[in-house]
Amino acid sequence: MVMALLLVVAAGLVVLGLSGAYSRGVLNILNGTIDADTTATKVGLAQSSYAPASSESSLTNFAASEATCTGYSGGFAGGGRKAATITLTEQTGSTRVVTIFANITWTALGGATNNTLGYAVWLREVTNDAASIPLAYLQFTANVTTNGSDILVSFDGTNGNVRWTV
Repeated sequence: MVMALLLVVAAGLVVLGLSGAYSRGVLNILNGTIDADTTATKVGLAQSSYAPASSESSLTNFAASEATCTGYSGGFAGGGRKAATITLTEQTGSTRVVTIFANITWTALGGATNNTLGYAVWLREVTNDAASIPLAYLQFTANVTTNGSDILVSFDGTNGNVRWTV
């Protein structure tokens, strides 16, 4: 099985960059601990300085680089981490299952305090960041600097952003 990741961001920015999955997250999906389309998961934003590693087993590294701009409240149970609405779809012609995310908007990020954002991270919060599970990261091909405007992450509604190929 191969898992491919793809992300598209509004305002003309296409996010295809160095995306990947975290081994603990994949394990938890494959062993049924996390049901990708029914377990409550979230998407958080990380600054461009974030250096994801597929071996990360918690959200500690992500939390240290999570957005800190005006309008984004990071950390465990912070309002900056938005609920992920997910649909799994089988595409028999391509012999794959795709994970389709609903678009997510972060309202009025930045202004007084700005960040340069570089990643969206799909995650499962458990009891705190040390116990929570990173699932996948999607790197922006161009960093996004907050300025008080909305940030819309527009996902691929047809071919999905996480693809499970057999």
